[in-house]
Formats: sequence, structure tokens, C-alpha cells
Amino acid sequence: MDDAKPVARTNKFGDNRWIDLHELFVAEAKDKEADVLFIGDDHIALLEQSEIFKELFAPLHCLCFGALGDRTSNLLWRIENGELDNITPKVIVVSIGGFNYGSSSAEILSAIHTIAQLISAKQPSANIFVMKLLPCGKMPNPWRDTAREVNDGLEATLSTLSNVKAIDSDPSLVGSDGSVDHHDMFDFAHLTQLGYRKTFEMVHVAVTGALNPEQ
Repeated sequence: MDDAKPVARTNKFGDNRWIDLHELFVAEAKDKEADVLFIGDDHIALLEQSEIFKELFAPLHCLCFGALGDRTSNLLWRIENGELDNITPKVIVVSIGGFNYGSSSAEILSAIHTIAQLISAKQPSANIFVMKLLPCGKMPNPWRDTAREVNDGLEATLSTLSNVKAIDSDPSLVGSDGSVDHHDMFDFAHLTQLGYRKTFEMVHVAVTGALNPEQ
């Protein structure tokens, strides 16, 4: 699969829910105003259910366009098909690439650059933050190695885009022995309430700094 090629997802059960969700996001972009837009994968899809979202982000007038299981190719398709066309957020936070299982770090980095470039072209006045990939798996594993390579190369990959920055949001999810605690990621892939707080407190600092640059 070409990670940088837009691809719509199909559901093997025929319930069409991914397309229905995309159409909901397109409608929300037309009907609602947002200063902050979160867009991407599982970590964005579940963010709205977190305590830290209700506490710190909801007051900032946010929308969350997250789809469980999305790869970079799926997010590209969503963006190319209207999710950013009728909205003018001041800040956009992107989480994508962490579920591109089977792809190389170079493929993921190229796809993230394509996504960031597209978002920047559609929203040239927005401050865009691309989250570094979170760990996956209880103990060190090959996929974690790929994610680390992506994170190591992300800032350089995005350096040509003036309104795009990488943001490190993984301060303490991996212990000194290399393990991820189930109190932070309940299935060693998705964040718990505590995990969201650890991760998105840093995101909140970046977002509020962009919204209030003089403070």
C-alpha cells in the first residue's frame, strides 16, 4: 500500500460507517466554528471522551475529526474530500502514522509530509502541530523501533513547511525498563485517562501558546 496515496476505507460488513463518519465531519466543518481542530487516528477519535479534553480543550472551542484505525492514506482521502474545506481553525493538531503497521519509517515520514503539506495549503493561516508517534506494545518491539525512527526524522521532514511543527507528546509513557504501563495505555496501544493527561498536557501547552502568542 502506498501510504501517501489517498484511499477511502471500506467496511467488510457493509455498514458504511467510515464514510458516514467522514460525512459527519464534513457537515460539522460547515455548521460549527472551531478555533482548534484535532484530526487523525485513534488517539483523536477517543480524545473527546477524556477528562483532560473536557477540562482543558473544550473551553477552547475544539472539534475532533478522528477515525479509529485510520492510516495516513485514509486521512489523506478525508482531507482531499472536504473535511478542511469549510472551516478556518487557528490551530490544527494532527495525530497520524501510528497505525501504519507494516510500513517503513521512510514511507510513513513521506506520507506525513504529504498530509502536512496538504493541510498547510488548505489552511495557510493556521498553526499546525503534528504529534510524534506514541509507543505501541508493552515491551520494545520492531514496530516501536519504526515509530522511533519516524519521530527522530519528523522535525527535519516538516522543516520546509513554515506553519507546521512537530510536537513531542510522549514524556513518560515508556518506563526505564522499556515497558509501557497498562495504567497509561490500557491495551498497550490506546491511552487511558491517565495516559491522555500525560500526553495531551504537552499538546495543551503548544495549543494555548499558539492561540495566545503574546502571553
